[in-house]
Amino acid sequence: MAETPVSLLLCRLYDLCVSKTKEKGGNRIVEGHKFEDETSEQIYHFARNSGFDTDPPRTTLNLPTLSGNAHQFDSSFKLGGEIFVVECKNTREAAKEYLYTFNAKIMDYVDAIEPEQSLSFRGFFLSTVPVALSAWRYGLAYGIRIVDPDSPPPEYVIANCVGESLIAAFEDILEKMLELSQRQAGRQWAPKVLEEYRFLCRRWKDDCK
Repeated sequence: MAETPVSLLLCRLYDLCVSKTKEKGGNRIVEGHKFEDETSEQIYHFARNSGFDTDPPRTTLNLPTLSGNAHQFDSSFKLGGEIFVVECKNTREAAKEYLYTFNAKIMDYVDAIEPEQSLSFRGFFLSTVPVALSAWRYGLAYGIRIVDPDSPPPEYVIANCVGESLIAAFEDILEKMLELSQRQAGRQWAPKVLEEYRFLCRRWKDDCK
């Protein structure tokens, strides 16, 4: 499967999430803002060679919403007609409620898109602690790509593992995740996709790490 700018960026953001787990202590609010800034910095530097149009950290998107409210995102960037928004969590636990709120903001924009606008939204949820399975199910059902220290993007395994059968399996799960993120598959398939993905992650830890 050919690499794309977005897949390469996700790999970098996974490395950032893993690195943050090694930093202990400190003020949680300060560390949270630092994580947001480091994520935006990664996106900005990557964007210069990849054609992304990036926003400053914690930008409020000036686009129509169904509610009439404007929403702020930790990071955001554009690639063609796709708008990518990012939520960063450097907390003791990645509560499902954070994903609910993140998705609600995304959907407020999505539901206001007119057919002639040719716009789409993609959400990335980055966490420095493992995300609960219930939150994973919810995120996948709404097409949100989740990255945490225990959950490498399939693109990362494909690029860094030598086992051909495992690579092929991750390529298949990546295709399913992309279909969910583009709302090309029924949301009811999210639990099955998650089950397959978690199984593959266990194989990856045993075989390639």
